[in-house]
Amino acid sequence: MSTMRNAIIAWAVGALWIPAATAAGTAANTAPSAAPSASGALPGDDALTCDQIYAQGMAESQKDQQARNQRNEQMKRQSMGTAALITGAMMTGGLGGTAQAAQASAEAQADRQMGMLGTPPQSNPRLDHLKQLYAQKRCVRK
Repeated sequence: MSTMRNAIIAWAVGALWIPAATAAGTAANTAPSAAPSASGALPGDDALTCDQIYAQGMAESQKDQQARNQRNEQMKRQSMGTAALITGAMMTGGLGGTAQAAQASAEAQADRQMGMLGTPPQSNPRLDHLKQLYAQKRCVRK
């Protein structure tokens, strides 16, 4: 009886964790593309008014914030999937290799998180260019 229960729990954890991990992987591969040029400049930038520069800068900041939120949600989903896998492994007593899978998942998650902590956030060239334009035109926010 307990062997059957353990097998069902292991299957349920696998059935729930694998789709979540797959979805998290697909979300990472569909991130928005970078700015059109390395410098962040677009044709016609010199003709922008201070208000237009400010509005475009705000839009770029919001886009960056959305990308950070998406990355944080992905990490949260991965953490929840790993926690479910570990819980299932503990409940089944490691039956069917769940302990090894849980350990590998936890180690991979720790490696990803440590890698993220070690790399500084990427600069947005478009936002940097807009800030430079804002300063060059001596714009002041009213």
